[in-house]
Amino acid sequence: MRTTRMTRRHLIFLLALLVTVLAGVLIFAWYRHARLYTVTVLPRLGTRVVEPRAINDRGQIVGFCQGRFYLWEAGKDWRELGRASGRGLYLNNAGQIAGTVDDPNGAQRAFLWDPADGSRLLGAPGDISSEANAINNLGQVVGVSKTPSGEEHGFIRDKPGGMCDLGLHYPWTINDRGELIVFNYGQPLLMEASDIGFAATEVPPVGKHYGNSFYCLNNNGYVFSEALNADKGRMYDFFWRRDRSIEWLFPRGDQTIYTAVALNDANQIAVSERVLYSSWLKRFMKREPRPYKQSFLWTRQRGRVFLDKYVREHRGDYLSVAGLNNNGCIVGTVNRESGSLRQAVLLEPIPERWGKRGAGKR
Repeated sequence: MRTTRMTRRHLIFLLALLVTVLAGVLIFAWYRHARLYTVTVLPRLGTRVVEPRAINDRGQIVGFCQGRFYLWEAGKDWRELGRASGRGLYLNNAGQIAGTVDDPNGAQRAFLWDPADGSRLLGAPGDISSEANAINNLGQVVGVSKTPSGEEHGFIRDKPGGMCDLGLHYPWTINDRGELIVFNYGQPLLMEASDIGFAATEVPPVGKHYGNSFYCLNNNGYVFSEALNADKGRMYDFFWRRDRSIEWLFPRGDQTIYTAVALNDANQIAVSERVLYSSWLKRFMKREPRPYKQSFLWTRQRGRVFLDKYVREHRGDYLSVAGLNNNGCIVGTVNRESGSLRQAVLLEPIPERWGKRGAGKR
């Protein structure tokens, strides 16, 4: 009888072990199948990390490291291009780069780097300083310059028209249709480069409800931002286009701050956010008793796709998004909880996991 009981116990134990192993295999297989991205760790310069700033549709990446800016593309190492400040660097599909550099006198100067001609400084003659804010695929650069009187004037620069002063309008970004988002006394406006000083449309909702953090504009004319949804009584992210009404997307967390946002022409949104506090249940489930950072991609088809799991080695590791292209590729920097060296990474969507048309398609 004793032998029989031990045999039954062994059988039960073996059966439980088999079920556990099979469950683990199924979970592992599902997890592998569910992975939506391949991850490429970008090379370092010795022990230094080149921090990505933008990616174009050709897969080129512009980055910054210790007062210099670099260009990377698949199969090659970082190529040093010249001096730059730690502020924004912007890259278009022609490989042109707009940015800001400190001159010998310590003043900031907007510049344009071109693969054929190298770097040239931008800004109106007599300006004390200038700063580039964006570039489109036509090579048009927008930014802000400070006049000798101390006023900050917006500018747009393109080859046919040269430099054009936008007056007190503060340009934020420009798309390939020549549309700009500018700020006029804090109010965001959408205007066309051909109608500077004339036609402008307020980005709704206007007044006290308009968003004041991130404004993204894609080549289809869609504006992405945040505002108070009066019907819901809380902050929502939204899409808006000049010929369409506002489209509320999803609620913002009450204690959430976006630290980086990127929008592509498929209306995909890549976000890095800092969650200051969460509910006790979320803190328990996530084991996050303190504020934490995370990143996600949002699409209409999938909702939020959290990205940190693709680069995480420890629970506290997180991704800081730097750019999103029209193929759905995301570039950014991984910050390690362990305090080890950060890494620059490229996340490329696996086409068959996103459907035949790929992640960057509608």
